[in-house]
Amino acid sequence: MKFSQTVTLALVFTLVAVEPALAQDVVAMPAVYKHITQTFSAPARVQAVSNIVLTASTIGTLTGLHVLPGEAVRRGQVIARLRGPTVLAETARLTSEQKSAQVRASSALQAAGIEQQKLGDQLSTRDVVLRAQADRDTAHQQLSAAQAAARNYASLLSVTAPQSGTVTAVSAADGEIVSAGQALVTLAPSNGLFIVASFYGSDAMRVATGMEGTFLSEGSLAPLRVVVQRTTLNVTMPGQTDVWLKTSDGHALPAGGVGTLSLTETTEKLAVPSSALVLDGGQWWVLVHDSHGEHRRQVVPGPSEDGWTTIQQGLRPDEKVVIQDSYLLFHKDFAKRYQQAD
Repeated sequence: MKFSQTVTLALVFTLVAVEPALAQDVVAMPAVYKHITQTFSAPARVQAVSNIVLTASTIGTLTGLHVLPGEAVRRGQVIARLRGPTVLAETARLTSEQKSAQVRASSALQAAGIEQQKLGDQLSTRDVVLRAQADRDTAHQQLSAAQAAARNYASLLSVTAPQSGTVTAVSAADGEIVSAGQALVTLAPSNGLFIVASFYGSDAMRVATGMEGTFLSEGSLAPLRVVVQRTTLNVTMPGQTDVWLKTSDGHALPAGGVGTLSLTETTEKLAVPSSALVLDGGQWWVLVHDSHGEHRRQVVPGPSEDGWTTIQQGLRPDEKVVIQDSYLLFHKDFAKRYQQAD
């Protein structure tokens, strides 16, 4: 009996204490549109639109291949050379053909000169001279072709970097016998680098060309200002959007670098003071204030900033909501719904 009396007295005291607060004027204000700034982040990497894969142009044995992943190379730098028995045999064959073409060209040139002289001495005919000149021209063309073939093959024996960049992968070893077309080294070019990040779901839908943000590379203390250049849907990963960015000031990017990308979005959204929101039964509510009093309204809140919370659903512009003592007013009829324990 004493326990029941104690509970009753406590409830009476609580209700009495609440009355002054309920008697005060309700403080309400209309929902308004606010500029809300949101930041969302994702891991990012520095890469080119497409890497450069250096391949073996012909069969041979690799020599001088000493580059490692992460190493910078300059344009025109020789990465490796091709040697071995096959290369020696092909080089000898082309050299022999070039020498034979040289002999034929010299002989044809001499023969054409002789026939021209004989024509002046009336010991030959014009037709014979024309045939000798045609043979000379043909021999000269064959010599040019043989020389070009030798030069072209010699150029295939050196693996050079077509652009400056950074080695990202080495697919062969020094001393290995490789075939024509085999991948040897992969380069990320220094020019045309982008910061690339992947977003999913609602974050992916928020990204747009021209959006600005920052990229903080691992090991760096100063973030780079970046701007979105384009977005592409990833064909191999459904639901993934790849975002491509450049630095705002043209700052050089570290090839192969990784870090964190943070994008900033400023939009105008319907918002109310965060103090207007009441969490009850796992749902968010506000008290809408009008000439008839206060009415509960379920809402779907969005991001918050500086004491304001956006309302995604459930409220119209200019509808007034209670912003002070919201919880107290929301539960003012608690006593009516309270059931005393047996």
